[in-house]
Amino acid sequence: MTDDELLEELPPPIVPGVARALSPLVRRIALDLQGEPGPNTYLVGIDEIAIIDPGPDIAHHLDSIAGCGGDRVRWILATGSSDSSGAERLAKQTGAEILSVAGVGPEGAGQELAVGDTVLGTEFRLTVMAAPGVAERRACFMLEEERVIFAGDYLEVEPAPVITDADAYREAVTALRRRRLRGIAPYEGHLIEKPLERIEEIAPK
Repeated sequence: MTDDELLEELPPPIVPGVARALSPLVRRIALDLQGEPGPNTYLVGIDEIAIIDPGPDIAHHLDSIAGCGGDRVRWILATGSSDSSGAERLAKQTGAEILSVAGVGPEGAGQELAVGDTVLGTEFRLTVMAAPGVAERRACFMLEEERVIFAGDYLEVEPAPVITDADAYREAVTALRRRRLRGIAPYEGHLIEKPLERIEEIAPK
């Protein structure tokens, strides 16, 4: 493979603070850490938008999210993988409702979701998924229309989450094989477009 062919296969660099479309329903804004990309915030939907992992209470980051979603932002959720202290300010900026999942989520949540519950937007359905076996509470969300899972750091390899129950963790990761995943939206970095390879890396057959 030539250098040019290799470059064509690489995803474009992540520009922090700038929204990038990952699919028809998903956009990503990476937190700007002095010019370097930090944790990801995801905007799901078009006419109605769910924010996943809003990030810390940093004005320029929240302004980027609000500027991208505006009054179409309806819900704010978190995987629990990163600082979501910006949720309340973002809710005030957009009029969105803050949701939590069994204790996972930003402060100020007006409604608590359980595993299996869904968030229904005009064009999408997000299903709440369990994330057992790790030291700190986590939640994952499946975008059913595109078979993409927003997993925070739950499916990270380096650095991996702190595992407290290896059997529960392995069972949950292994079960993802049956979900026909097309992508994993991680805590940091690019969309993982070969999810089965990541699952095999974490929980080999």
